[in-house]
Amino acid sequence: MRCGLAASAKPGAVFRASGCLVAGVLLALAQPALAQKEFSTRDYDSSGRQGGRAEHRDGTTQYYDPSGRQNGRAETRDDTTRYYDPSGRQAGRAETRGDTTQFYDSSGRQNGRAERRGDTTQFYDSSGRQAGRDETRGDTVYHYDANGRLTGQTRR
Repeated sequence: MRCGLAASAKPGAVFRASGCLVAGVLLALAQPALAQKEFSTRDYDSSGRQGGRAEHRDGTTQYYDPSGRQNGRAETRDDTTRYYDPSGRQAGRAETRGDTTQFYDSSGRQNGRAERRGDTTQFYDSSGRQAGRDETRGDTVYHYDANGRLTGQTRR
């Protein structure tokens, strides 16, 4: 699992286009102010090149690669989000309780967690080591690796 690219975590909300990469599927964390709204987000790397995009509508998010091909989907109900690969197979899930989100793979094994404190979200791998962090400023989320280097950003 590669983590360190997500927004803030709250139950019952739609999702940003960034998150943890598990088995080739991008997992994301909830952004509470965005619940039940229709919008899109775009990811950019640290050089400003556009990566993927996401279309959000009523608790479902469709993810697209830079070429516009759909490469995953997320569905949120209450405090659980299920992630699906391009073939429709469940690739993982996230469960949010308060400001902590636990990530699980398709076999149900925990493979990471995120903890939100104000405008900062810290990501940890399955061994509890810090994997990265996000900082939210306005409509932009800045993504950093475990060494504090800027790796990209998500804009709405």
